[in-house]
Amino acid sequence: MSISPATKLTAIIGDPVTHSLSPLLHNALYAKEGVDAVMLAFGNPSIEPLVAAIRALPVHLAAVTMPHKQTIMPLLDEIDEVARDIGAVNTVVNREGRLHGYNTDVVGIAEALKGVSLRGSRALLVGAGGAARTAAYLLKREGASIYCTNRDRAQADDLLGVFGGSFLETNALDSISFNTIINATPIGMKPNVDAMPIPEEFIREGSAVFDLVYSPLETKLLASAKARGARAISGLSMFLAQGLEQERLWLEKTFDESYYRGVLEKAVRER
Repeated sequence: MSISPATKLTAIIGDPVTHSLSPLLHNALYAKEGVDAVMLAFGNPSIEPLVAAIRALPVHLAAVTMPHKQTIMPLLDEIDEVARDIGAVNTVVNREGRLHGYNTDVVGIAEALKGVSLRGSRALLVGAGGAARTAAYLLKREGASIYCTNRDRAQADDLLGVFGGSFLETNALDSISFNTIINATPIGMKPNVDAMPIPEEFIREGSAVFDLVYSPLETKLLASAKARGARAISGLSMFLAQGLEQERLWLEKTFDESYYRGVLEKAVRER
């Protein structure tokens, strides 16, 4: 990749961001598609200086990760209706100085859960942050009954107040037989690969278990799901689909995902 004064800057913003595969994916896309751009990672616990940098540098496309998916919203000029309904933004496109917010996580989650029958099902959502809100939006849209468990009860109540559903303490999870389980927390991510967001005995044979964590490719949760006869869905499917959707919003063209899936899988295995 050659960088010149004409090279456009894109970024992943959050805190921390050193673990993110976004620069790898987006820079691979720029190289393959002949786009004169580079993605860098900018970490800051405060959102205000990051948004100031997007405007000033300028950053043409920003991927937004934890913990800024909700706090960035009041600082943007326009927010897409879906992102507004979800209450979380993970993508900012800078169009001539105006910052447009989107949520491509919902595209990623829909892709990951393609083929999973959600209408009329019982879905357990572990977590209540920005990614969990996106999952809740999709579950509600597809007609699933939502159950949420989360360490922070107030955060979970806020999510359930918007999307509907019931809160469950961890010790009450065995009271429901879940068709789908979604882990929307970082539990199980490298280096804490032996951690589980829920006890494995709550995984039912024939159910679907989707882990938003994508490093490692097979988390302990997904290994347990396979062992118990459930369908295991890696977060890499979501990560790839949402990332390509970010570039579609900026570059206004679509991309074949098969090449980029190989790039990501190789990178995760080598970590």
